[in-house]
Amino acid sequence: MEKSIPADDGLLLWAETFGNRRDPAVLLVMGATAPGIVWPDELCRLLASAGYYVVRYDHRDTGRSGKSGAEYGLSTMAADAAAVIAGLDAGPAHVVGQSAGGTVSLLLALGRPELVRSLVLLSSSPSAGAGIRQPRTGPPAAGPEERRAMALEGWRGLVGPAAQFDRAYWADLVDRIAAHSREPDTSGRNLTAMARTPALTSRITALQVPTLVVHGEQDQIFPVEHGEELRRAIPGAQLRRVPGMGHIFPPHWSSTIGALIVGHLRRA
Repeated sequence: MEKSIPADDGLLLWAETFGNRRDPAVLLVMGATAPGIVWPDELCRLLASAGYYVVRYDHRDTGRSGKSGAEYGLSTMAADAAAVIAGLDAGPAHVVGQSAGGTVSLLLALGRPELVRSLVLLSSSPSAGAGIRQPRTGPPAAGPEERRAMALEGWRGLVGPAAQFDRAYWADLVDRIAAHSREPDTSGRNLTAMARTPALTSRITALQVPTLVVHGEQDQIFPVEHGEELRRAIPGAQLRRVPGMGHIFPPHWSSTIGALIVGHLRRA
């Protein structure tokens, strides 16, 4: 079910839910510049079938969520996550963050601990700015097909060299993202938000929330040392290193990643 939820500044956030709203909620927080539909449908259905009310949503400046006219940091995006939980009356929620979405999840847990039941941090880091890639040099892509090809190669790089790359799936996702976004792309503002957010290493030592860190050993954006740093900094955090996984897991690994998430949620 799709919903529009107002952020604190009135900007509308697009969200989609799976499962029974009476079940414990799981908020899926995607990485910067990516809309919520990047979370595989298979993972959403798996979590819902395990007895959870699953919510995925678009960050501001991505997908069908509104465009922000002012500069912001990841703390603003964390406030958006809080607005989604409150707007759905879904708190406290288990929060699963991917990449910079993990940093957003940490900020949510620090600022609104009453809304967070547990954390799962996928391919994340206490220092989101460390994952910003330098922009490519040279002329911009000439047309839609070239831009599509570049986007596809971007996903290939995020999946990593060791995992199978289902070209048809990711090509379809590129097309679905384009169709899902109704306005000109301003998702790069999420990267600016990452750059504006200082490292959280010293702050997260105060967290008192059950936390699972899941990190691919082939992650080329946040190498696995970032996951180790999270484990050391967050009291009681557990780390699962995943051989062969890059920065983002391919859709056919949804059952594997889903099992890790469900196991943690049930323990929490």
